[in-house]
Amino acid sequence: MHLEEVGNWLQTDPLPPEKRENIQASTTFKAKNLVDRQEMTMKFNKIFASVLIASIPYGAMASDSIEQKASQKPMTWTTLGTAGGPVVHPDRSQPANLLTAGNNLWLVDCGDGALEKLSATGHQPSDIDAVFISHLHLDHIGGLQGLIGLRWMQHQKRPLTIYGPPGTQEVVSNIIASLGPSVAIDIGVNKKRMQIDPAKVVEVVTMTGGSQHSINGITVTAAQNSHFDNQDGEPADTGTESLSYRFSTKNYSIGYTGDTGESEAVIHLFKGVDLIVSEVIDLQGIIANLNSPKSPMPEEVKPRLIKHLMMHHLTPQEAGKIAAEAGAKRLVLTHLAIAGPLTKVSSGLISAVHETYQGEVEIAHDVETF
Repeated sequence: MHLEEVGNWLQTDPLPPEKRENIQASTTFKAKNLVDRQEMTMKFNKIFASVLIASIPYGAMASDSIEQKASQKPMTWTTLGTAGGPVVHPDRSQPANLLTAGNNLWLVDCGDGALEKLSATGHQPSDIDAVFISHLHLDHIGGLQGLIGLRWMQHQKRPLTIYGPPGTQEVVSNIIASLGPSVAIDIGVNKKRMQIDPAKVVEVVTMTGGSQHSINGITVTAAQNSHFDNQDGEPADTGTESLSYRFSTKNYSIGYTGDTGESEAVIHLFKGVDLIVSEVIDLQGIIANLNSPKSPMPEEVKPRLIKHLMMHHLTPQEAGKIAAEAGAKRLVLTHLAIAGPLTKVSSGLISAVHETYQGEVEIAHDVETF
């Protein structure tokens, strides 16, 4: 008999008062037990759900978020590493980005730590089809050996195309040469296995200012920026170039500064883009750090380094000026050369950008999609 039926029966059947009280007490106790069990079940379900969510790998959640955003736009940009310069940070990897467009998965710069952050998006080195290198400073290419080597170890036969400035072929050739001992070990241990020559699955395409390529429906255009200019503001004779890139589909475009100072060529390249991903430097904070007693830099290096930081990188106001003059709809700051924790400087960076640009401004974190 259900509890509700017991209650109805008590109202219709005559019983001695003491028996009726016993039945009512028993019914109340059972009802209370039922409610308590229901409440405990609900609490358990909430706790179980929380534990289940917490047990999902970070990369799985990041991958879901990135895939959802990718389905909403013709191209998405994920900042894999947002640190700036040769300083190592516990929470920010060196410069690297993932451009997703349809079936295209491209890295744009590949600094140290790029592959670990790539895995947080749910991808492996073997998933990458192409890499675009902005310039050959080590903080932008430190992850290339791992990318080439691990694709080889994953038996990826699909070629990897690396687009970059003059000198990129030399970098890649030397990386492939450095894999020689690993290849020899593999041949010695697995003599009957079909070998893949690392050199046969990597191709280099040299880019210079003005280069343009159409790749699977995406137009990629490069401009030489001012990062390697000499003291007179002219491109230095370095044998290479520092490039900014524009990635365009029919109805969406992204501009990536790489490393640069103020540059009319970059403004021209970025005209009318939907999104600019720009480097930024907290110049006064970095200079104060360099001049502090704890700075590891030798005294004789500091004046030249400070001049380089002032000429060849962008303050928030300068990044905002590029975005404003290009007519960009949105600006994302990365390559964060900042002094102190991001939480302490982020509001100041955004306020400084708004001195020259009134559009939407965001500061990137590692593994964040735009």
